[in-house]
Amino acid sequence: MDNLLAFALGVVLVIAYQWGYKLYWRTWGPGSSRAYIHDKEKPEGPYRIVRKFKTATQKIALVEHQGETWVYCNGELMFNTTEDEDQYAEALVHVPMSAAASRRGVLIIGGGGGVTTREALKYEDVESITAVDIDDVVMEFGKSLEGLVKFNRGALNDPKVETVIADGRQYVESSSRKWDVILIDVPEPTDRCPSLSKLFSKEFYELLKGHLNLGGAIGVACSTSSWMPEYFGSIQATMKSAGFHTLPFHLDFIVDSGEDWGFCLGTLKPIAAKDIKIRVPVDHLAPERLRDVLHMPHYFSNLHVGAKVQTDHNEVLLNIVREIEREVD
Repeated sequence: MDNLLAFALGVVLVIAYQWGYKLYWRTWGPGSSRAYIHDKEKPEGPYRIVRKFKTATQKIALVEHQGETWVYCNGELMFNTTEDEDQYAEALVHVPMSAAASRRGVLIIGGGGGVTTREALKYEDVESITAVDIDDVVMEFGKSLEGLVKFNRGALNDPKVETVIADGRQYVESSSRKWDVILIDVPEPTDRCPSLSKLFSKEFYELLKGHLNLGGAIGVACSTSSWMPEYFGSIQATMKSAGFHTLPFHLDFIVDSGEDWGFCLGTLKPIAAKDIKIRVPVDHLAPERLRDVLHMPHYFSNLHVGAKVQTDHNEVLLNIVREIEREVD
């Protein structure tokens, strides 16, 4: 009788453990929504997680919110099909495209969503675009996910576009090609993915210089300058240390969301804000709005002075991100 009771108790304990672990896994552990969408990144109002993916490089969540498609990678919002995304893509793409002497060849690192590619395709003189993304799932979204393909107007399926699944740094290192415009649209480095620092380093910018045609330009997305002005300043300082002439610009969402996104233009010859003129149809960057984008408020104007330079061997940007994450938590 005692053996039977012990056996029954053992069975109960095993079942309780299994259910407890399953509850933990789905609520707080690797299988929870928190692992795929950070609380601070959630859409406002009801949303539905359509599907979760775990790839070799990241955790991806496909979300529906108010009829729009949102894509999260490692808990952070990567892109969506909202008007904000339109404005962001226009700023990142059209400033360097306007600054370049030619636009025949374009390289986009972090181009899986296809929205930046859509904007680059507006230029008739573009002959080829290479869109590089490290994750094939994200790239496939941009090519075949109905809501996203409609939003990017089938850009990644255009015959002018070559899509490449690779680490952006490694791709450039192994390539002998040169481009007229290079766009870098990747997330900031975090402890979950510290290797992203090498896509913002002095060594990488020096590498990009060797892959730019004469009169070429690069555009770098610098995260939310309102949250991390030091991050913005460090990227400017790093690009300057690599030999680029820089022109910072920004996209002010302060009224709508309290955010101000930073970008940096890098050229081989000096260029002034007055020289940037957009000559293709755009929805948001009318001349007056473009002036606002290119005019840096006083509190952003000298961020690069005394800023630390990111190299392949330090954690300058990562430490800035860590400090912000500590403050948020």
